[in-house]
Amino acid sequence: MTARFPGEYHKYCEFKDVILPMRDGTRLVGSVKFPLQDGKPDFIKQYPVILIRSAYLHSSSTTAWYGLFEYATANDYVCVEVAARGTAKSEGQLQPLANEGWGDDGRPDNDGWGIHRDGEDTIVWVRKQPWCNGQIVTSGISWQGASQILPWLSGDILGLETSVISNPAINSAFGNVLGYENGFFSLHLNVFWAMMMLDDQLAHHRFSPIIVEKIMEDNALLGNPLGDPRKVNAGEWAKKYGLKNMPIMRHIPFWQKWVENYDNIDFFSYNDITKRSNQFKNPLVFVGGWYDLLLANSIMAYEQAVTNSVSQEVADGHRLVLTPFSHTARTNDYRFANEDTDQASLNIDWFNQQIKGIPADLFQKGKAVIYVMGEERWRAEQAWPLPDTKLTEYYLHSDGNANTSAGDGVLSTAFPVSESADHYSSDPANPVYNIQEHTMFGGMNDHSGNEQRSDVLVYSTPVLEEDVEVTGWINATLYASTSGTDTDFIMKLLDVYPDGSSMHLTTGGVRGRYRNDRKNPEPMVPNQIEKMTLKMRATSNIFKKGHRIRIEVMSTNSSMYDANPNRFIDLRTSTEKDYVIADQTIYHDAEHPSSITLPIIPADKQGEWLDWPYAPEKTGGFDHAAMAGKPACTVPVPMNTADLPIVE
Repeated sequence: MTARFPGEYHKYCEFKDVILPMRDGTRLVGSVKFPLQDGKPDFIKQYPVILIRSAYLHSSSTTAWYGLFEYATANDYVCVEVAARGTAKSEGQLQPLANEGWGDDGRPDNDGWGIHRDGEDTIVWVRKQPWCNGQIVTSGISWQGASQILPWLSGDILGLETSVISNPAINSAFGNVLGYENGFFSLHLNVFWAMMMLDDQLAHHRFSPIIVEKIMEDNALLGNPLGDPRKVNAGEWAKKYGLKNMPIMRHIPFWQKWVENYDNIDFFSYNDITKRSNQFKNPLVFVGGWYDLLLANSIMAYEQAVTNSVSQEVADGHRLVLTPFSHTARTNDYRFANEDTDQASLNIDWFNQQIKGIPADLFQKGKAVIYVMGEERWRAEQAWPLPDTKLTEYYLHSDGNANTSAGDGVLSTAFPVSESADHYSSDPANPVYNIQEHTMFGGMNDHSGNEQRSDVLVYSTPVLEEDVEVTGWINATLYASTSGTDTDFIMKLLDVYPDGSSMHLTTGGVRGRYRNDRKNPEPMVPNQIEKMTLKMRATSNIFKKGHRIRIEVMSTNSSMYDANPNRFIDLRTSTEKDYVIADQTIYHDAEHPSSITLPIIPADKQGEWLDWPYAPEKTGGFDHAAMAGKPACTVPVPMNTADLPIVE
């Protein structure tokens, strides 16, 4: 069965400013939401608890899925929402997701980062409360997603039963994390996030008066971006000032930690799930979005959970749900059919199934549920990666003139023989701009404008005579050279519509200095041909008959990534004065067969197409993306916190 929204007249109550002490004496602050019985909370009864741990309770009254508290209290759950260490009213220093489980168990101290176990301590505190029945489940996206999975991997915590983990801000082998994506500094994300958190830090007096004065001087220098977020221009700031000396950012301690450790990936081990060996004891749900900047983390976490569970039964119980969504509210115009999803209902259904034994129809359909773009429908599959996937090489071809969409670039399964290489010049001071792809506000967008630039190579298949489905991880191999001592190579996969629209699906790339080893950067040898692997995000799309499959190749992607000066110099301090134009060459001949590997799904091997049960018109609830930034569905009844029974 599917949980239905209890209605706008459903009431629950809230106890604010509840203190949760950590083992080091730091006091976190949270709130507790209770069901009401005849207008009052029943403290005699014991409830399962939904726990949400967030860094954003200064800027929002809640970070739960829209409607979750109404669903939860109507289904007899208590909800506990806690502000992370160093955020909102919680004490301590903000060290982003560095206090989630390692503790004093042999991990490096990292200059005070990663030494606390706030996740475990919070769960232990909740479990011993008299109104908790000993069963705790967790929910949330992004930071809230990471703060769920990291305690699962820190040890066996009594009472932790299951989780719905959405696009977690974890480190998956130093890729797709808050801070860095593979070898790139996630410039747009990092600046956006740091500015958002700075508002919290200033409001709660985390800085000395001298530092506050310096921040305000920098704010005036940049035209008051603290007062008007539309004035945030990460790419221009980095170009002028560099990462380390960027105004405002240079006064934020965690920003400096991120930048200082550009090449020291071991520093970030506190947040790397691939370094944690604890096994998953219960089935979990992992949710990702095709246009979410943290998509890879959801999929990699699911794959790790399946591989590293205590039993085959638990491994088979994990579920993966892949949506067409971005990380937050989207700013693009394109909307998919059948996409609207009541995330709160999905969460409650999973919790009811795992805690109360009430089967949820969706989770009986298959281990993976995916939204297939192109077809614009949901489908259940029995495994991820999909069974019967045919990894197929599509090779780059041209007569040496693949520049722009009007060039002669071709993409096909034919192996190249003797072909002329393609050339372009890349100027980091005049970058190709990211069109809200995998960013905070990503989505499907038309890239045909970028394809008019001479520094963008374009390779397309002939018009398709039948549908072609691509679902799964995507990788590419480029044979390339550069005139510089460092550079980037970036590839994008697109679906070309009959009207000429070039709709973006996924992106990946490689930073030259890390082409062989992320831990050991080395310069590129000018004009030497290198074979490089480009890691790309997964996707699912049916390229319809009459469409074309296309890739773009370029060397800049502003401001999703920091600029590469095309020189082997310190990336932390480089500015526009250090930039040089690099002459790039892409080879595609018999000895250098550049290609993209596409996971093709035969039409007769597709899973079960679904009538989506979490459409808001069916649940009576809300599409979370559409409700972003709006107030809670119902206002909770305020209660006196002193009346809440608490065990210290």
